Amino acid sequence: MRRTLVITLAGLLLLYLAPGGLCQGCAAPHTYLQSYIDVTYTAVDGVNQSFNDSICVTVHQCSFFFDVMEVVQKRDFGRFRFKYTLHVWGAYITSVRGLEADNSQHTYWQLLSNGIPLKLGAGCYAVSHGERLEVRFSKYDLQGTGQPEDKECS
Repeated sequence: MRRTLVITLAGLLLLYLAPGGLCQGCAAPHTYLQSYIDVTYTAVDGVNQSFNDSICVTVHQCSFFFDVMEVVQKRDFGRFRFKYTLHVWGAYITSVRGLEADNSQHTYWQLLSNGIPLKLGAGCYAVSHGERLEVRFSKYDLQGTGQPEDKECS
């Protein structure tokens, strides 16, 4: 009887301490506790209208825009490959899908979240669940108003 009680208590103790056991994973390594979020990522050629591709991915909860870009690139290199340069202020996106930003043409890759331009770079902007991220090939304003150039609508 005593032996059965000891074995039962030992089994309960192991169950209690096991990752995901009765204590909700208190002994689990941190990697088991990480949450994941879903985000939609879109790459758009807003100048030539040559592509507009979207993909939904699952990333770690503590991911940044740049992390999402890397995950997406690994998933579909043909449609979502990108290049960047490192500056003092962080990574600057120079090319997406082979389309290069060009100062002489006044083009750049704009980062947006839910349709709103970001004030932070790809390596600094933390993403949230359900967010719609976008990199948009754009022309910058030549008149100094800070807004992208207007294009004629057809």
